[in-house]
Amino acid sequence: MKKFHLQLLIAVLIVLAQPALAQTVKLAKIALGMSDNEVKTALSSTAPLYIDLASDYPDMYYLVAETEMESYAFTLIDGKVVGFSVVHILPPGQLPFLPSGQQPTVSILRDLITKQTWTPAEINKGDSLWFSDATGAPLSNPSQCRPESSKAWLPFGLVPSAKPGDTPAKSIEGLMKPLITSYPSKCGVSIHLNQQPGGDENSVVKSVRYQVLNIKAINDFHAKHSKHQVQ
Repeated sequence: MKKFHLQLLIAVLIVLAQPALAQTVKLAKIALGMSDNEVKTALSSTAPLYIDLASDYPDMYYLVAETEMESYAFTLIDGKVVGFSVVHILPPGQLPFLPSGQQPTVSILRDLITKQTWTPAEINKGDSLWFSDATGAPLSNPSQCRPESSKAWLPFGLVPSAKPGDTPAKSIEGLMKPLITSYPSKCGVSIHLNQQPGGDENSVVKSVRYQVLNIKAINDFHAKHSKHQVQ
């Protein structure tokens, strides 16, 4: 099992594809635009436990998948993934995707991601942000895609276990869900990498979290429901 989790982390770290369009943003086996069944097929080899959670909207819900070392929270609108949060806990010791003796530091792990996509728009120690416009072209100024109200993501809070009586997996901690709010119209996708601890560039990382969001889809959804509220 430990070997499998290490292999999965390798995929997470090196298969982040540069998007041509929002729907092609892919992290390991999962991608924006997938259906519920496609997500479960992609994650079938890990055999996670699944939890369905309702939202405040009839056409949006969350799918949480958890294993001992990793967890996912997918936001689906009209049956398609528009955002996902992934938390992975790194096991201690040498990781097989790194040269012998090399530690998984903040800068090393970020560099692995950057090689697969464009240069981060913002770096703040353990936090790195990537943004694209609606065509998939990179945006260098993160302020262009800030939501109009505060933060883009909210903590999920306590997620119940899929098995009655069981406590949530440790990897559930840190999962996020997108805030349904308005973004600038020119923005397409945001990717946020958070590494803990992230006190400095040489900190040895113990957990990583990714948040991938189809901003255009969220804007369309927000506009649709704002119109309904006005009526």
